[in-house]
Amino acid sequence: MNKNQKSDLVSSLKENLTNSAFVSVVHYRGMSDKQLYDMRVAVKAKGCSMKIAKNTLVKVAIKGTDLEILTPHLNGPTAVLYSQDVVALSKILSDVSKKAEVLKIKIGYFNKSLVTETAIREMAKLGSLDEVRASFIGVLKGAQSHFVRILTAPEKGLATLKQ
Repeated sequence: MNKNQKSDLVSSLKENLTNSAFVSVVHYRGMSDKQLYDMRVAVKAKGCSMKIAKNTLVKVAIKGTDLEILTPHLNGPTAVLYSQDVVALSKILSDVSKKAEVLKIKIGYFNKSLVTETAIREMAKLGSLDEVRASFIGVLKGAQSHFVRILTAPEKGLATLKQ
């Protein structure tokens, strides 16, 4: 990789990481090629992103940003995953780490603070944005139906009395 390619990688990585709502650093040593491929496919399917780059390049990319607090965790074979959907990425990390026990979730960065592996696993238990929207619409629809039944109840009661 020449100097221009490294410069392009650092600038794109900086832009992607700083524009993401959630960033996670994982340790992937020991994962098979198939496991790594499956993780990449799962990440891509949910609209998330994953980058495996030299730690020094990642450190240069996050230098001077809020993400600089991740620097101590960038050692060994690490992958950086990032997304706008916190729950989706947390679920992927949790599921993949259950299947591939060698995958270790080191740390996450969300809402200008570090997030531990335990917190990431707890976020994975939450409903996704689509699930929360669907349940909210269901609640609204149920309230409307209930309201209509209450309004029509007196009429139905009178109709049954006349028969």
